[in-house]
Amino acid sequence: MAVSTTIFAVTVVLLIVIAAVGFYEYYTASSNYNSLLTKVSQLRSNISTLNSNCTALLSKYQSLYSNYTYLSAAYSTLMAYLKGNLTELQRLASELKTTPTLASGGAIVPVMLFYDGVAIRSPQDVLPFLANNFTAVVQGEPFPGNYSLSTFNSTWLNDFFTEFETVYFYTTTLPTVEQVNNDTFLVSAVAQYFAAPTNDPYYLRVINASTTFYVQLINGSYKITKLVWKGNYVPLSAVIAGYPSIHEVAADQALEAYLWQINAMAAEFPGNVTAKYFSPGAVLTVEGSLPPGLKAGNYTGVKAVESFFNQWDNYFIFALTYGQSLTPSGVAVSPVTAVQLNLNNGTAVVKANDTVFLGFVNQGQPGFPAIYDMHVNVIAYLTYNSTSASWQITREVMNFTEVNSLSDTIYYPISPPTFLVNGEQTVSVSAAKGAVLQVGNIIVILPPGTYAKNLATNQTLAVYNFSLITFSNLGVFSPPNTALTPLYTFAFAINGHIAPTWELVDSNGKPRPAITIIMGAPTTWTSWTWFGGTFNGTAYVGGSYKFADKWIYGNGFMVNLDFVRPVLWVTLSSQTPLSQGPHLSTVKLGKAYGLSPISAGTIEVNSQQGAAFMYGNILVVIPPGDNVSTTVGVLNNYNFSIVLYDPLNVSSTPNGAQPFEVFAYAVNGIVSFNIDFSKPLITVMLAPDNNAQMWTWGPVSGGYGYKFQDPILTAPGLVINLTFKKPVPWVLAYPFLNAATSTQGTSTTVYSATLTF
Repeated sequence: MAVSTTIFAVTVVLLIVIAAVGFYEYYTASSNYNSLLTKVSQLRSNISTLNSNCTALLSKYQSLYSNYTYLSAAYSTLMAYLKGNLTELQRLASELKTTPTLASGGAIVPVMLFYDGVAIRSPQDVLPFLANNFTAVVQGEPFPGNYSLSTFNSTWLNDFFTEFETVYFYTTTLPTVEQVNNDTFLVSAVAQYFAAPTNDPYYLRVINASTTFYVQLINGSYKITKLVWKGNYVPLSAVIAGYPSIHEVAADQALEAYLWQINAMAAEFPGNVTAKYFSPGAVLTVEGSLPPGLKAGNYTGVKAVESFFNQWDNYFIFALTYGQSLTPSGVAVSPVTAVQLNLNNGTAVVKANDTVFLGFVNQGQPGFPAIYDMHVNVIAYLTYNSTSASWQITREVMNFTEVNSLSDTIYYPISPPTFLVNGEQTVSVSAAKGAVLQVGNIIVILPPGTYAKNLATNQTLAVYNFSLITFSNLGVFSPPNTALTPLYTFAFAINGHIAPTWELVDSNGKPRPAITIIMGAPTTWTSWTWFGGTFNGTAYVGGSYKFADKWIYGNGFMVNLDFVRPVLWVTLSSQTPLSQGPHLSTVKLGKAYGLSPISAGTIEVNSQQGAAFMYGNILVVIPPGDNVSTTVGVLNNYNFSIVLYDPLNVSSTPNGAQPFEVFAYAVNGIVSFNIDFSKPLITVMLAPDNNAQMWTWGPVSGGYGYKFQDPILTAPGLVINLTFKKPVPWVLAYPFLNAATSTQGTSTTVYSATLTF
């Protein structure tokens, strides 16, 4: 019983436990179910919301899809358009330059506009391209100087625009551009401006300007900050191939004005036609020996000038003419025209010193019937008139000389050969001093110790008058059996006598020839001796050729050392050279007596033949038979040099004169007191003669210096020595160098002004 009760109790307990567990499980499951049911309900609500959202999104999607379909079509259209323009875009892209290149092109713009603005001649077309800090450096032409922006405008541009009235420009090559930094460029080019001066537009100038511009990008604009201009004037022929010189063109036009007048006088045109090229205020001066129907005087104003030409037209029924100029040697050349062009005006001078007229007097005029042979020295002064664009004669001088009408027909002479005086110099000679004469291109030197002897009376004169006379020839033909052409004639006269009964002698009565030099003589010139006629002071009439003369030929001159009697010498020309002249050579020259040579000229010399040579302004004659003695013997053939030294390398002379020129002679390159010539050399220097001194330079106690002063002869533009017998240095000096000449360039002007060979 107890066991059953126990088992029952256990069973009841187990059932209670099981029921409790079951109840707990049910409660738990029920709670979970309710929770799940709540979640399901919530999920359903969410699903409903999502369905609503999905429906809304689907509606939006459908709308977007519709938009997409439209945009897709538009995109396709745009893509097709873009593809269609891709080639054009690529082409344009290939043509685009890089940023530096574009900047370089921008830098050129103000430069080209500057060039153009200058040519336009307007400040408003130049200044906008210049920076406020602009500066300019102008070297050469025109108007050199340093400028700021304001002075460049007020001075350079103003002067340029005032001086020139018409301007064109171009660059000789394309400008080059160099980038200096991010915003600064260097633009370089050579510009050439064709500029016509305002006051003389005839004088077209070409300004060649090498220009460098500094260009900077300032506030988005390119401005020129600096200009370097290096300019010079060049002739038109230098930039236009084959274009004649403007001076040549001007000379031809000025000559045309003169020839118009001369031709009109020969044609007996009315005065107003003949005076076509005379200016309204022109002055015509008529002087000299005129036929009785013409009046000398000053004709002032074009109407007065016309009145003279009307006199001419009425007086002559017929006239012949030709215009020419005669050189000092008597050679005829075309009229000479000298033109000077500048920015203010143009002037010209036409010279025809032997304009010949043959005028046949009209019936009823004074002197009819008569033929007048008139040789007229015409000098016409012209000025270019820019208003009329022509050259006008502002002043003219006509100097008339009447000659025998047969004098211009020399190949049909009726009278004997005649020599007419056209140049003369007479000096009083003291035998102790000698003399130097110059007429035209002829120099005659009478060495000290030259006397005049009258062979008829056997009287010798220590003081006498000596003349150098030049003549024009009339009825003078070639020497017998020659083809030589007479050019002109010269003669000596002693006390007014041209006759072989007088002679130049030394103190012992032996012949002492004058030294005769003809400058500008080619090797085709020579002379023959002529005498046998009579001289009346203005003409030598008659006589004949006697014999040919012997000359020593230099480089551009010839020398005679034989003339001792006052006779005539007819200068003649050959068609072929009569001598080769000096033969040039070279030698090595060293330092001599402390002096270093700066230049030299050398010739080969045969001592028996002699020689003549000119180097620089020094002319030397080595007489034939002048032997050279050296420490190794006598030289018959040698090299002779004229050597020049720097005058700054010698001191003042003992009497304070200033060195002007230092030179020496050299034998085979040697300058030495140990070399001797058997005869003195003849030295002629083209140099100022005012207070000139000559000193020998060489070894002295303690070094080198002046040894002694040398004797000289002087004449206008000439310094002469006849005593040099050694090839040593000499110094030409002047007490007051500035009074004589300040530089050798100035002295050259003195030479050319005095000696027109």
